[in-house]
Amino acid sequence: MRAAGMMLVCAISAGLCSISSGAPQKVVALDGYHNDETKQPLHYRWEGTDMGGFSEFGKILTSLGAELKTVHQPITPQVLAGINCFIIADPDTPAESDHPKYLESSEIDALTKWVSHGGRLVLLGNDKGNAEFEHFNQLAARFGIQFVETTFHESGSPTGKSKLTLTGSGPIFEGAPVFYAVNVAPLKITGKHADILLADEGTPIMALVHFGRGEVFALGDPWVYNEYIGRKDNREIATKLFRSLLR
Repeated sequence: MRAAGMMLVCAISAGLCSISSGAPQKVVALDGYHNDETKQPLHYRWEGTDMGGFSEFGKILTSLGAELKTVHQPITPQVLAGINCFIIADPDTPAESDHPKYLESSEIDALTKWVSHGGRLVLLGNDKGNAEFEHFNQLAARFGIQFVETTFHESGSPTGKSKLTLTGSGPIFEGAPVFYAVNVAPLKITGKHADILLADEGTPIMALVHFGRGEVFALGDPWVYNEYIGRKDNREIATKLFRSLLR
């Protein structure tokens, strides 16, 4: 009873407690099938230690107690079994891969059902010319989100900066509110169940959708790659975000 009481106090006081060492390890899987760049093989990959890699992001997740995994095959219910959080980042275009693989309707169906049963899906797009939009948006549409095929300029001006420095509010920005990203695709919210976590003068930049028992996070940029993970408050924001998703 005493141990249970202490856990309850932790949950109430911290809200977003990190994964308990006594709990089963949460699995965070990265899609290495639709992002499989033949010209930059380590782009947005756990093992990528250069500026375009996710090695520092991976360290954040392992510090939260997560196990990292990469999926190298089409998405099916069997592939998703045992995965708690699935990340699709920067799906390939023909300019990036000799054989780009686009999201199929069966994969979209599998992901939709998996989220409804409690999965956490993270969609990290990119701006126009740097990511595939058509099929990625077919998936995003299931959750009331669209990635707008453009490069967002600060305050909506076509001549404004594409380097965004925005101050957010809410739990993931508490104590470290300044978000930084470069060349972001803005979002369009088409559903009724999205919380806009970050916006610039009314244009959604970051959103979270509650879908069934699961959640979908969307941002039009890979954002947490090595080049920018240490800029402004990005590391702290990412830590709070994924602590929440892995709760």
